[in-house]
Amino acid sequence: MAYDIISADAHILEPTDIWETWLPRKYADKAPKLVKDVDQGDAWLFAGASEPDPIGLVSTPGMAWDNFRWTGVTYEEARAGCYDGDERLKDMDLDGVDAEVLFAPQRTIGHFLGDEDDDFVLAGVDAYNNFLLEQFCAPDPARLVGMAQIPSVGIDVAVDYLLKVAARGFKGVVIGGDSLSDDDEPFWAAAAETGLPVCIHINLFSRRQRQAQRAAAKRASESGKGTLYGGKEAKANAKAVAGLGGVFASVPGTIGQLIFTGVFERHPKLHIAMIETGVGWIPHFLEQIDDRYWRNRSWGNIPIKEAPSSYWFRNMSATFITDRNGIENRYGVGVDNMMWSTDYPHHGNDWPYSRKTIADTMGHIAADERAKIVAGNARRIFGLDRTR
Repeated sequence: MAYDIISADAHILEPTDIWETWLPRKYADKAPKLVKDVDQGDAWLFAGASEPDPIGLVSTPGMAWDNFRWTGVTYEEARAGCYDGDERLKDMDLDGVDAEVLFAPQRTIGHFLGDEDDDFVLAGVDAYNNFLLEQFCAPDPARLVGMAQIPSVGIDVAVDYLLKVAARGFKGVVIGGDSLSDDDEPFWAAAAETGLPVCIHINLFSRRQRQAQRAAAKRASESGKGTLYGGKEAKANAKAVAGLGGVFASVPGTIGQLIFTGVFERHPKLHIAMIETGVGWIPHFLEQIDDRYWRNRSWGNIPIKEAPSSYWFRNMSATFITDRNGIENRYGVGVDNMMWSTDYPHHGNDWPYSRKTIADTMGHIAADERAKIVAGNARRIFGLDRTR
């Protein structure tokens, strides 16, 4: 099919019956639980949490920004396109989007990736990947392009999963369960060999970190301090500050570690896509890592042969939602390294006016450059012009 507009980052809201349908029955007691929030909206209760996570901010695209509610939103009010593939295609048609690259709800995947039971981690990852491929994307896999989740139980299992999902026809994988280490070499080699891009959705959060966070939450709950700051308004403020203030804090470090440890030197065909990180900051970052490299290359024993920025331009990319600074500095980012996205159905996205957003922010740039940013790069990186 022809792809003129591709959202390189979109998400799914879990359907209410996802775990009853896809997770083995023996794990029912450990599955995320659908409960009511403080305002009788629907919410999911995840491992380690003393209170449920409402669906309000991930279920009502198209709502005026000032009308978004964190709590009090039910599945009856949510757009069906958030959790149903057939309905998603209709919403994409309204928005003028030809294809979406789909990522899991991060809170849901975290529920499984942080568990202490390896078998449960694998069961949860299998359940989500199977749901994604066989249910949500099944109405039109050429337009609904799901990224397979990689589990967090060791590098051998990660490699095995990567090879299996490649054979099943997935166009890319997501890692998010472990920090980077020398042990990752077989995984990078397998990804390069298969040609599957590896996606990092904002940051990496290891299994050990998730378990420590859960233990801290449990201690706080048992001590009577599990309720953040008291009232609903204060909790909403704390959630917003934590999410908005720290969302990009670890991204430069991840990119720097990948480049300076020689991952791309050893695996020149590997592609890693940084998802939902924005791009406007990247030219400054590249300038600075090149400068640090030139000043320290004589004594640092750094295992790369080219300027650090060259690996970014050859091996990496990033997505943005609205980023006027990045568009104006697109040559510093790399016109071939930028991918536009909607982040549908998360709050604050521009559905159903994505075409207007593209025209407003990119209407003044050359047509061939705009075509790469809004579709061509995603088409190339995720192999959407070819079948496996």
